Amino acid sequence: MTSKDPAARRRFLSQAGGGALGLAMARLGFAAQWPSRPIRFVTASGAGDPVDLQLREYLKSLSAELGNVPMVVENKLGAAGQIAAQSVLLSPPEGHDVLLANANFTITPSYFRKLPYRPLQDFTPVAMTGGAPIGLAIPASNPSRTFAHWIDWARRQGGALNYASLGNGTVPHLYGFQLTGDFGFEAAHIPYKAGGPALLDLLRGQISFMMLDVVNLRPLLAKEQVRILAITGTDRSPHLPGVPTFAELGFEGYERTGWTGFMVRSGTPGAIIDTLNRATDKVGAMPHWTRKREEVWSAWKPMAPADIQRQLQREAAAWGRLVRRAGIYGD
Repeated sequence: MTSKDPAARRRFLSQAGGGALGLAMARLGFAAQWPSRPIRFVTASGAGDPVDLQLREYLKSLSAELGNVPMVVENKLGAAGQIAAQSVLLSPPEGHDVLLANANFTITPSYFRKLPYRPLQDFTPVAMTGGAPIGLAIPASNPSRTFAHWIDWARRQGGALNYASLGNGTVPHLYGFQLTGDFGFEAAHIPYKAGGPALLDLLRGQISFMMLDVVNLRPLLAKEQVRILAITGTDRSPHLPGVPTFAELGFEGYERTGWTGFMVRSGTPGAIIDTLNRATDKVGAMPHWTRKREEVWSAWKPMAPADIQRQLQREAAAWGRLVRRAGIYGD
């Protein structure tokens, strides 16, 4: 069953929500009554991890903004977010089931060729909730102090290096692969199921490097257990003023950053999407959440759903080019 198989996709979506009649009923009836029951937020993060805990706290503010509607979190781990995504697609497009997606969302369409759904077509973005550049992190014990010195060092290691990721088909996996190809050195990919063990092995020097968002790298950097040599994106991070971007160093293809955002199933009434977008952006602008983002080095700006969709399409195209160039697939 592939995303390019129309019959397979129709069967999946028919099972998921009741077909055309269900969609029509959703558009006509649910928008005026929404939210009429608790809103379910599905995340691929584990219960109790930093993303999960922050989501639960964030939803307290969002619930209040929407009239104290009950909100619940479901943790659906595995398959680079596919399990979480399909859980939302198996519910009708009423706006009561929301996916907390991350940047892996735009890798999935090209890396996994046998999906029973099409991420960019079957989901509609609602709002962004946070973002951060991806940093090239090395153990503090490594002698390199600059990116140029580290590349020279890496090339002299004769293929003895490795790099960690949060699983196959994730941002750290593909950015790590891109780095080895662009700069001419070899490194084995070591996928981890969670960030904690990967970071522990990184600071111990058992992992040579990792491409990871600076939000997760921040605690290790504060203890001087890792060193960040360069970051992705178009601008330097205000929290890392001494760390250059890859673009500053003269290297293209490292513009994509990490992010989190809310998605709903396509076919959800536009009025519901607009209401949830406005409420999410209002929460994001609250002083409490501005301080929270500052503490963890997360960035955010309000974005309209259409603008988010254009960003996702650009990112998916860029990841797709990398996947095809490398010839690496998850199925």
